[in-house]
Amino acid sequence: MGEKLLAQRLLALLHANNGRCSREAAVLMDWTLEQRDWLWPGRSWSDAPAPDLFGRASVSSLGWETLPQLIGEIRTLEPPSGLEECLDAVSGLLELDAFEREVLNAAALLERLPRLANLRMRLLGAGVDLTALVGCLAGARPAEAGSRVRGSLPLSLGLLYLGTDSCAGGLELAIQWRFGRVLDAGLSDEERLVAALTGVPQQAALGPEDFAERGEAVELLTRLLKGALRTRATGINVLIYGPPGTGKTEFARMLAANANAPMFAVGEADLDGGEPSRCERLQSLKRAQHLLARRGGSVLLFDEMEDLFSEATFAADGGRRAGSKIFVNRLLEEGRVPVIWTSNDIDAVDPAHLRRMSFVLRMDYPSAKARARIVARAAEAEEAAGAADGLAALLADEAETVSIARAALRTTAIAGGGAEDAEAVGRSLLLGLRRGRSLPPRVTGGGLDLGLYEAEQPIGPLIERLVAPGSASDFSLLLTGPPGTGKTALAAYLAQRLDRPLQAKRASDLLSKWVGETEANIAAAFAQARDEGAVLLFDEADSLLLDRADAQHSWEITQVNELLTWMDSHPLPFVAATNFAGRLDPAALRRFVFKIELRSMSAEAAGQAFERFFGVPAPSRLAELKGLTPGDFAVVKRQLRYRPEAVAAEILALLEGEVKAKPERAVKIGF
Repeated sequence: MGEKLLAQRLLALLHANNGRCSREAAVLMDWTLEQRDWLWPGRSWSDAPAPDLFGRASVSSLGWETLPQLIGEIRTLEPPSGLEECLDAVSGLLELDAFEREVLNAAALLERLPRLANLRMRLLGAGVDLTALVGCLAGARPAEAGSRVRGSLPLSLGLLYLGTDSCAGGLELAIQWRFGRVLDAGLSDEERLVAALTGVPQQAALGPEDFAERGEAVELLTRLLKGALRTRATGINVLIYGPPGTGKTEFARMLAANANAPMFAVGEADLDGGEPSRCERLQSLKRAQHLLARRGGSVLLFDEMEDLFSEATFAADGGRRAGSKIFVNRLLEEGRVPVIWTSNDIDAVDPAHLRRMSFVLRMDYPSAKARARIVARAAEAEEAAGAADGLAALLADEAETVSIARAALRTTAIAGGGAEDAEAVGRSLLLGLRRGRSLPPRVTGGGLDLGLYEAEQPIGPLIERLVAPGSASDFSLLLTGPPGTGKTALAAYLAQRLDRPLQAKRASDLLSKWVGETEANIAAAFAQARDEGAVLLFDEADSLLLDRADAQHSWEITQVNELLTWMDSHPLPFVAATNFAGRLDPAALRRFVFKIELRSMSAEAAGQAFERFFGVPAPSRLAELKGLTPGDFAVVKRQLRYRPEAVAAEILALLEGEVKAKPERAVKIGF
């Protein structure tokens, strides 16, 4: 439909359905008079209508009576414009029927062509229902024109939208912003139209090797996507959920790339390019589904799905719900293009929606090795390879580092800094994520000397058996002994030798004042360790495995039961450390495969520790000091940072002070 053809139809429609004295007639005549040289080029006009022999007005004058004949004389044959070619291409791509094509064309031409846009604004000012007007222009009967337009694909797919003109006050039918960009570019090529109308094309920055810990899920989901695309299966939905920064979106992009399928992210902006509403996100999803279903071979990404799903539930106060649960169910069941959904929290998602998922995958923070690989790629992208070294310590201990690494490296690169700046920026971002709470102390087994440990059985040979190639990984280890004997450091050393990350949990991380939450925290810790392939360490285990015979409350029993259940089924190393072995539940003690009681150091071990920590031979009187632990030597070494001139005798006195400070004993030297 060309510009003059639409003008001809519009003039005829308005003239036929409005009286001479109506506001619409006044608007029509004013506009026609202004545009008469364009509508009827080369015609000469008289100022006043002169009746002919039969009393009819001459068509050389323009008036209400002469307008019908003049409308018929408008020459509507025009070569198609770029706008019309674009509209035709979009209509064909979306497989619109004849009525929907005319609706789309009329609405777009009335908004985009200056002469017609001028008439459109005047009609809106006169209170004309533009929706009904466009419906009539597209061939609908006046009584059903508005409803047919409102139910048409151009509206339901979000190419057009309904609103109230803020200036004129009339009901307007306008072009959606994304479709407007398509018209601005004059696109008619199918591939470019698909990319423009569907969503933001996604490119994978990571490969399957970056999600090695998810190897089984990657392999299964890749086969699922390939099979769904090959058979054009409907209702294929994959949900990936987990805390922010765990790589859900990157995982989804990697899956699509692994399945050799282009991926488009839908519903990421509203009509003005800002934050979209639920309705706008739905329209974007429906448009992408409709457009890509015929072509096949593509995958959709719907990030932050809780925006859509959580609103399709009843309000907590029993009031009206924002969305239809049935509608969402059908959306999941009937989708003709596979969708990968991501969410930070699925607690608000109705179980009925979750049951309609093809696969649900929880994503936690990647392992230390995977984090290092991801950060290395980010450093390469930001041209900050040297600065990445500053994040090494944070990567090993803080799983969330991977979520802020790109920003930290970019900041460092812009500031022209190095590794030291990267660490400072990384720490600042992590503190921000923790709302200013300090980072937990680092647990490390680096440089550990097993010769300094005292136990009933030699520790070194046991460690070698545990880390030997082919050894079973589902063992549990209980470390007991007084403070400072190196229980936590030994667990970190074991994790290092096993080439696994250490996931350390203190009692404060797991215990909760809410009934049932401690058990949930215990379960989550085991599940996270399993997913990350980590060595799980429960420090202060006596708080969690308290003898049930001494329990005062039911929840003290259930938390022990929960922990024992997980110990029986956990497939990876589990280590518990406590200073108070006598408080542990007997059933828990029996379940530990290995039990090591660490003791204070012998005179020989203390002498070795003295030379190793302080670099000088141990004085003979050191052998008389009982109750020393590796922790005492570590504390004194930190004290010596403020007394670098101290000699062996002064160091010995400091060690004596540490022993005397222990509440369980007070040992004197030489007496």
